[in-house]
Amino acid sequence: MPGQTTTAPPTTGPTASEWRHAMGCFPSGVTIVTTWDGAEPVGSTINAFCSVSLEPPLLLICLDLKNPIRAAFETSRVFGVNILPEDGGPIARRFAREPLTDRFAEFAHRHAPGGAPQLDDAPVFIDCAVQDIHTAGDHLIAVGRGVRIEEKSDAAPLLYHRGKFSKLIPPA
Repeated sequence: MPGQTTTAPPTTGPTASEWRHAMGCFPSGVTIVTTWDGAEPVGSTINAFCSVSLEPPLLLICLDLKNPIRAAFETSRVFGVNILPEDGGPIARRFAREPLTDRFAEFAHRHAPGGAPQLDDAPVFIDCAVQDIHTAGDHLIAVGRGVRIEEKSDAAPLLYHRGKFSKLIPPA
């Protein structure tokens, strides 16, 4: 438009450390995303999760390209989102560290025919079929179509904020 000057976008951006710090200022829920590696259940702690669409029911998760469940996730084409309760910190920590093979040893789980592993401790579980996978930077963005929901309670969720697990403070 006449009279306006246009500036080029910056050629450099924030460092990875600066980006992580800034993103940590936004609280998020904590989930365990589960899938199958052949007949073995696998899962990982994920906090990048959100609803995309009501009709059809779609959600997305972001999974680091280095995440040890990535190959199984891409092969199985099903995944579950286990929304953790506010006392679920030990579960989140267990599914965030090595070894991958023993993550389910401490936590009871089950699955519906054709569905993803469902943790008994998760008050909300969403079974999904992979609809789309996109690569974005160092992560996969996976869009899943919800095929089944199980809500066992209205427990407050586990939150992650500034590198620590947090709890909701009920309104006064």
